[in-house]
Amino acid sequence: MRNWLGLCAVGALVLQPLTFSQAQAANALERAIGDAQPCRSLKAKVSSFGITVQVGVDKLDSVKIENLQVSVNGDVAEARARGTLACKTSDEALVKGGFSATAEVHLQVDLATCKTAESSIEIVKTGGRFGDVVKGLQTEISDALRRSLEKNLVKLCER
Repeated sequence: MRNWLGLCAVGALVLQPLTFSQAQAANALERAIGDAQPCRSLKAKVSSFGITVQVGVDKLDSVKIENLQVSVNGDVAEARARGTLACKTSDEALVKGGFSATAEVHLQVDLATCKTAESSIEIVKTGGRFGDVVKGLQTEISDALRRSLEKNLVKLCER
């Protein structure tokens, strides 16, 4: 029974930070990621004709979870996921566009202490009008997703 609860807990943790907006989300995991608003603070510098403008690419466009694997061994839970996150500018932006980033996430948690033993988020592919800019934002995107995972872990432990 304890292993089943641990499996559910890790699944909820991994799923929550990967969700998109409710209107475009296909499943609970993707909705949870959308609720975390991982694009909220992202900005890109765009240059055209010698003029550089900072553009907020801060609206979630879509989330797609390609695969998720969760395993529990005693009090140690491990989750691996691969998914794509797409962000875009607001409809009112002067310069419109967006990007997509495919990431691989690994998380290992001690279920007895709710401490993260190991975590990594690696962006493996980018695309979209601002896809090249994503390379400069990889750290910010990874940090935002990691913070969301940690926040949801704390919430889970408080229950």
